[in-house]
Amino acid sequence: MGILIKNVHLLESPEAERTDVYVTAGRISGIGREPRGFSADEVIDGSHKTMMPGLINAHTHAYMSLMRNYADDVPFDEWLFKRISPIENSLTPEEAYWGNMLSIMEMIRTGTTCFVDQQMFPKMAVKACADSGMRALITRGIVGESRKDQAALQRIREAFDEMEYGEAIGANCMFGLGPHAIYTCGEDLLAYMTELAHEKHLLINIHLTETANEYRTCLSEHRATPVEYLDRLGMLDERILLAHCVYLSDTDFEKLARPNVSVATNPASNMKLANGFAPVPRMLKKGIRVCLGTDSAASNNALNMFGEMHLLSMAQKGAAKDALVLPAEETLRIATRNGAEAIGREDLGEIAVGRTADVILIDEREPNLRPLYSRKASLVYSANGMEVSDVMINGRIVMRDRNYTTIDAEKVYYETEKIADRFRR
Repeated sequence: MGILIKNVHLLESPEAERTDVYVTAGRISGIGREPRGFSADEVIDGSHKTMMPGLINAHTHAYMSLMRNYADDVPFDEWLFKRISPIENSLTPEEAYWGNMLSIMEMIRTGTTCFVDQQMFPKMAVKACADSGMRALITRGIVGESRKDQAALQRIREAFDEMEYGEAIGANCMFGLGPHAIYTCGEDLLAYMTELAHEKHLLINIHLTETANEYRTCLSEHRATPVEYLDRLGMLDERILLAHCVYLSDTDFEKLARPNVSVATNPASNMKLANGFAPVPRMLKKGIRVCLGTDSAASNNALNMFGEMHLLSMAQKGAAKDALVLPAEETLRIATRNGAEAIGREDLGEIAVGRTADVILIDEREPNLRPLYSRKASLVYSANGMEVSDVMINGRIVMRDRNYTTIDAEKVYYETEKIADRFRR
């Protein structure tokens, strides 16, 4: 199927320049010049619109949208262990599916075309991605003490079953291993999962040094910072995505500045749960790859990457008392290209001939975006995500003129409200 987007502005182009973009078989096949043999099955008018790469949400738990606004204004330990975990443990796989669909709806609506998920319900996120056309890197959340822990081994088996399932149904999914955190996984289990990741060439997705208590406990129990602890286990030698990294020692920065290591910062979640501010400017100066995530809707309480970009830049400027920190162009790269590199997808995060067509269109005819002196600044400092009008993933239009083309929104609302009624009771 050929798709032509006419007279659109590309975010990286000069402000007044417009062009035509051609999409064939899921890829950008031409920019400004019609490729040989191209036939347009669909034409999108790009006048008054800006095209940019789809945003990559580098850390979330998609099924947890069902817990949005359910446990607020409480300390982190109470939020996780007393409020969220009991509800999470009561969920059925079908309920988790609808939670995933609700999250995907919100992400598509606000311009996210790929997300990195740590989830507890095998195959449900994969099924939701297949049904909606969304792209994701799925990691099964794993907890336990050792490689002999039968419950942990079962979750690992489920992770590999999920990979086969994703391939069988043709979902836009990649897969990795998801040890939850150093405080929910024993040292032997972490070592075992490091061995598995190396053997199977899989990304590791783990929460790390999210709270001051986690940092202090690791120093006490292991005589090492959380980063040093993972390095001792060999985990930092694998391709790894570390969520949060709020608390880092001076020596931690050097250990994280490796091409196979990425940090997913989550400013809204860290602020809401009173965990502080990740030292993102210093990470970037040290050459650490930083990408951006929302965390779950239970702790954010949104999955809107435009809001997250805005908060990231503003909060870091304020914390550093430096207006030059996290400029708009760098913030946009963190939310697009850096996320693509973190998950090993060099074909994403950029608009160029030959790249996969994961792109979004921004409607410039919104009062909060005018005047358009700088589109990049407007997207980080002025946009709220509702300006996204069209979304394409793998060359497939999943939202057109703000209408979903692959999702029955009313069905999702109906099913999720039924689940919420159970929670209320």
